[in-house]
Amino acid sequence: MIIPGYLDGYEPPIPRSPLVDGSDLMAQATFWPAFLATVGGAASAPDAFGVDPADLEPIVDAFLDPDRWPVFSLPLAEGCRLHVVLRNYEGDGGVDYVLDPGDGSIPLAAMEGHFRGPAFAWQEVVAAARQPGPDHTPAERLLLLVPACADSSRPDTAVDMTAEALTTLGARSGVRQLSEELLTSPRYWGPCRWTYVDDVLVGLGSATYRRHGGELSPEQLRLVAAALQPGDTGIKR
Repeated sequence: MIIPGYLDGYEPPIPRSPLVDGSDLMAQATFWPAFLATVGGAASAPDAFGVDPADLEPIVDAFLDPDRWPVFSLPLAEGCRLHVVLRNYEGDGGVDYVLDPGDGSIPLAAMEGHFRGPAFAWQEVVAAARQPGPDHTPAERLLLLVPACADSSRPDTAVDMTAEALTTLGARSGVRQLSEELLTSPRYWGPCRWTYVDDVLVGLGSATYRRHGGELSPEQLRLVAAALQPGDTGIKR
């Protein structure tokens, strides 16, 4: 699997792409409790799905394979794809959220010791979850995106919407607790304010890539916003 530009800059260079489509992992019954516990930082995920944490070890080992970095991808608007990459580079592991417009890669979040993010405002998670796609349900799309979302203005209904998605995918107990844990995880960034600059939604947190005047160009910021929330979704701030 290739994400244009994503593996550039590694020293020594990576001669063969370790990126692999993670669809087979998503089809496993243990995927969501494992993903939400590791990427989402939610310790209550195994209990919510009625899974013994020890039963998650095989899929977590697959998540951490240094020779095969699982990638979970969502089609978005503007011909873009959103990739969640489990980056298993020796000595520099983490989870990356990357937008792929087809001719390069735009970093959105890096979940690691030297973290960057968040990637999304809540309204964007909802809008992106509602975008059509043949391979993932709205609940699956929402839960792939939630770990990289932080929004100090998210509505109270965010907990209910996340809980509904969790129930749809098999969570049965402590669902609201898990929902709140996913939305308020303090492992990386704290709550982030979002605002519009030149009609483009940008984050005000110092660690976010999507900061006005940061590494991303105005054109990249505009493309990210358009890919996540095309047109009028009916979601208001």
